[in-house]
Amino acid sequence: MEPRRRRAPTLSPFTFHPFLICLVSFALLAPRYLLFVRASSSTLEVVTPPRRETNTMSTRKDEAADIRIVFSDVDGTLVHYPEESSSENEQAGNRILKLPPSATGMQGIISSRTLEYCRDLRRQNKKLVLISGMRTTTLLKRIPYLPRADAYCSEAGGRIFYPCQASSETDNTFTPVAFDGATQNDLIPFGITEDLEWRRRMEKPTAAGTEGFPDDGKALGSEPAVPVAKRGGLLWEYARTLQSKGYVLDTNGYSTCFRVNRKQQTTISDEEFDALLLGQVPRPPALGTSTNLGCIDFYPIESGKKHCCEYLAQKFCNSNSDNVLSKHAICFCDDDNDLEMALACNHAFVPGVSSDSMAAVIQSNPSQLTATGGAGTDLEGTIATEKALELALQSITST
Repeated sequence: MEPRRRRAPTLSPFTFHPFLICLVSFALLAPRYLLFVRASSSTLEVVTPPRRETNTMSTRKDEAADIRIVFSDVDGTLVHYPEESSSENEQAGNRILKLPPSATGMQGIISSRTLEYCRDLRRQNKKLVLISGMRTTTLLKRIPYLPRADAYCSEAGGRIFYPCQASSETDNTFTPVAFDGATQNDLIPFGITEDLEWRRRMEKPTAAGTEGFPDDGKALGSEPAVPVAKRGGLLWEYARTLQSKGYVLDTNGYSTCFRVNRKQQTTISDEEFDALLLGQVPRPPALGTSTNLGCIDFYPIESGKKHCCEYLAQKFCNSNSDNVLSKHAICFCDDDNDLEMALACNHAFVPGVSSDSMAAVIQSNPSQLTATGGAGTDLEGTIATEKALELALQSITST
């Protein structure tokens, strides 16, 4: 026999009336809530619908985030490399600047509007830091074409430089290249000085040693006097180990980092290169690695973009907090070597997606990373960069 169903108790008008009073009072006091009343066996339940998602930047780690510093990768993020057969659309008032070729012959471009937006970030009293895997010699050639910043970091964060007043005692003086919208202040020449505290960390025997840096008294962009074969430091010991296995290394212009490029290998097979890429070749625990534009970078474990960003954020924000990046920093990035930085910051904007792994991270962390270029978007190159900067400016000024 089918069990008899229990009838819900009937609520008389006298029983129900107090509930109505409560509901009406609550609705009057809190009109922004939409309320639903659902009857159960003996109770009335008030249900608030979930909040509707917005398109504004998420602060997933700290709802009260106070953004004070902006980090940006350079190649593929601010600077782009269009195919020879294609051309960036130059608009009136947004001239495209061509940068000097890199050591490998690549010539990038940057838009005037990108330079303007980066200037506007600093006008909002935010520190701007450019951080790149490029060799120091390349960075110094490009500085006049790059956004004026509060710090410039090369070699995957291994070296840090700050702008200073140009003088006859300054080894390197940079005169910014004019761009559409530039003011007289934007074009004032300046010098740079190296962060010696950070450099001392990199000079440890368990890191890169001292021999990889230019001799004292030489210009910052000078090549190190000591060849890799005679350099101390764990980094260069490992470099010689890889050379003995047949790997061809790119060490020109690097003091705290070296690169292994698949295209430069002569005797190493794809399988052997992939073994190095996947970490199957033994590496000292005191060394870190990341991939950048299809190449493998090696550097002291204290270096790397994330650690460099933490150091600068603590310095600029006057804070020793371990989560200073999630509280006070956003970033712009595009490649695998940016992932740790991107996930540590409060939010990351991605104007160009350079790898499948970056695309996967964006898809699985939509509240943490915002892609303005690449697959699934209508933008690319400098236009995608301008959109990312625009969104960042909107989010900063609205908080």
